Amino acid sequence: MKIAVAVILAYMFSFTPHAEAQQMPPSAKKLNSINCAKVLAERNIVETVYGVKLRFSEEVSNFLEGAFLGDVETKTGKRTIKGIDFEPVKYDAEKDIAQVTATLKLSNIADIVDKEKFNIDKFPDKVIKRTAFATSTPDTAKKISAIRAAEIDAYKNLYKKIGGFTLESNTKIENFVLKSDNVKASVIGALMGADFVGFNWEGKGADAIATVKLRINVKELNDMLGEKIVDYDKEFVEAEGQGAQKTAATPQKKKEEGKQAFAPNVIEGNINVMP
Repeated sequence: MKIAVAVILAYMFSFTPHAEAQQMPPSAKKLNSINCAKVLAERNIVETVYGVKLRFSEEVSNFLEGAFLGDVETKTGKRTIKGIDFEPVKYDAEKDIAQVTATLKLSNIADIVDKEKFNIDKFPDKVIKRTAFATSTPDTAKKISAIRAAEIDAYKNLYKKIGGFTLESNTKIENFVLKSDNVKASVIGALMGADFVGFNWEGKGADAIATVKLRINVKELNDMLGEKIVDYDKEFVEAEGQGAQKTAATPQKKKEEGKQAFAPNVIEGNINVMP
């Protein structure tokens, strides 16, 4: 397990269609990947501070055929944030992978959060770190996206542990033989304060499966919110999630020329995130 305490990684497909990515000069691909990673890192900061809304359903529609369908959606909504800084950006030119770590000191948002809901004065020196990876190369994006998928799956499993879920089932037997067995679980809820413990890969190449572990500090979350939100007898609650690689990158709308921001303080070198 690659450890990154108090750091949450997030991943996304390339912002650029396949054909366009192939025609991009190296400097443009570099800036595109870096700026994409910056936006994702900022998104992750918001997920930690304000939490994410979750809606998921899992269904085994035919046990005999192993028919499983899982669907998870997350949303942050429109949130106000400020005071985000970035550590020096890392870029792997050979793999076209940008790594950006965003940091936020909670005291920087003391004047924009609702202090009746968030008692951040108890943690004046707490710094949130969130790291994102991005690329402009579709083949690489397929692999990176598996880690984001695993993170979302871990969010779901973490919520199932501390928030619960609804489950219904139906089983039919004829002449002592199982004919059908259907199970469905679902929930709509919100989760905040999750830290990224680490991730690893099972397998190699295109068949590799990503595993992500998330953790919530129960005591810290309860203290920050001023009440016992999570009724759990342990200091930490952990959950793992898994994600598979997408078979093809999703094309995105082409950006207007001249809109890319300058990316200073870039550290060139290998980024070891691939399976």
